[in-house]
Amino acid sequence: MTAQKPTPVARISINEAQELSRRPIFVDARSATALRRNPLQVPGAMHAPLQDLAKSAKRLPHGRVLVTYCT
Repeated sequence: MTAQKPTPVARISINEAQELSRRPIFVDARSATALRRNPLQVPGAMHAPLQDLAKSAKRLPHGRVLVTYCT
């Protein structure tokens, strides 16, 4: 089996994300500690820390565009 090349990650603004999809779900992937240090979030964002993302996937909406962000 050959290793796959990583896919480049696009950096976009909140407004650009909202233009890409009518109702994207924003997912704050910061750790709980980082969130406590800076509690500002995109309005309506779900918190799903990156290290727990596999477990959190069950509660993320299906069939919607997900936009993850962190600091």
